Amino acid sequence: MTNNQIIIILFGILYFAFIIYTRRKGDFEEYSVANRGLGSFVIFASICASYLGPGWTLGLTRNGFNNGMFMAFIAPIMGIAIIIFALFLAPKIRRKFTNCYSIGDIVGGQLSHNHPVVIIMAGTMVLLSLSALVVAMSYAGGELINNVFGFSKFWSIFIITTIVMLYSLFGGIRATIQTDVIQFLHFAILIPILAVLIVINDGFSWENYNQLAMEQTQVAFEGSSVSVIFGLFLVFFTISGYDTPIVSRYLASKNDNVAKSATLWSGIFIFVWTVLMIFIGTTGAYLYPEMANNDQVLLHIAQNHFPGILYGIFIIAMIGVVMSSQDTFLNNAGVSFAQDILPRIVPSVSNKKKLFYSKAYTVFIALVAIVVANFVDSALEVALIILDYYANVMLAVTVFSIVKKKHYWQSAVLSMAAGFLLKLGWDYFGSEEIPSIFIGISSSFCAYLVTDFYFDQKTKKSKNKK
Repeated sequence: MTNNQIIIILFGILYFAFIIYTRRKGDFEEYSVANRGLGSFVIFASICASYLGPGWTLGLTRNGFNNGMFMAFIAPIMGIAIIIFALFLAPKIRRKFTNCYSIGDIVGGQLSHNHPVVIIMAGTMVLLSLSALVVAMSYAGGELINNVFGFSKFWSIFIITTIVMLYSLFGGIRATIQTDVIQFLHFAILIPILAVLIVINDGFSWENYNQLAMEQTQVAFEGSSVSVIFGLFLVFFTISGYDTPIVSRYLASKNDNVAKSATLWSGIFIFVWTVLMIFIGTTGAYLYPEMANNDQVLLHIAQNHFPGILYGIFIIAMIGVVMSSQDTFLNNAGVSFAQDILPRIVPSVSNKKKLFYSKAYTVFIALVAIVVANFVDSALEVALIILDYYANVMLAVTVFSIVKKKHYWQSAVLSMAAGFLLKLGWDYFGSEEIPSIFIGISSSFCAYLVTDFYFDQKTKKSKNKK
């Protein structure tokens, strides 16, 4: 057994000891929103850790390896979107939805559209997206375990997913967020160190690197149509700030000021982070052009620059990146099932039963992910596909749930249906000149506004008759 393997095993033992030590037994309120009492730094670190999963680390590095700095002109818009959301919408969510537990509560609960059909539609979309993202995280985690221990793909995926599932079950969202802080500190320190080690390496030349990076970037731009670039821009701009993991952090925060400041700083951090990961990928193409084109590009670069035991610590940080996202998705999926779907089937279900079924669904989706992840080839591609559809269905209804005072449930239903169906139809039958995400999101907003206008007029006429 190598030193790195020993370090990782010891880290795993200490990790579980920390989880057990900090664990709090409690009801569904504690398990899902940590009794709404967490502070700014913890929320900030958790948002960053849950966002910067393998898609935005391993995936963006691989993209930089292939396409130069192409994505650096697109991906950082995700950070800008989070900043905008922090300034205008995050504090409103925390103030308005003080007793909510999930996205289904927010878009379909008593304080917004107030209808079970809306809750079921939103909950189903959330469960599908989270379940798919759990699969992507299982695949990425398996890549890391395979790199370190050399286990087969199946057993690598099984080990990482089982570990994350167990500690997610132990302490709910509080354990998830507390461990996110440790994971965030690991990679927030080590990734910048890796970038510095790369540029001070004797074999690195800024002049030669810039030439190669510019050539790769130009080729990527020339090979991408305006429609593709616009579509990617829309995906990154519309997937952030209102998705289930970040909303769960708003709901777990102490107050609206905590939600606002934590989200604002996380947006700034994520903006810088995406550029840094793409830069590291381009340096890999310059220094190690013979490397295989897969999601282990970042690991190969780190192995060549981190001396000895430091590489083992880096692998721990990368495993933390995967775990911080996967445990969030597992917890959120369980909470969404218990809060949004189960009460529609069993209306009288108690909070105690919700806690049980939330954990049961966490186990179920983890087992499904272990099997399905064996057929995945890229964490970034899976994440983008799922988040693409999530934006088309959920963006409009979430925004209107937050900012409007009067709601019609029919507006939400038609909006979600229009966003999904027109996006899907355009993917298969529409022109490639117009990105399908533009069609889906614009249709979703238009359907909502038109339906809302119709019911507003109908309500006014009814009042006038009286």
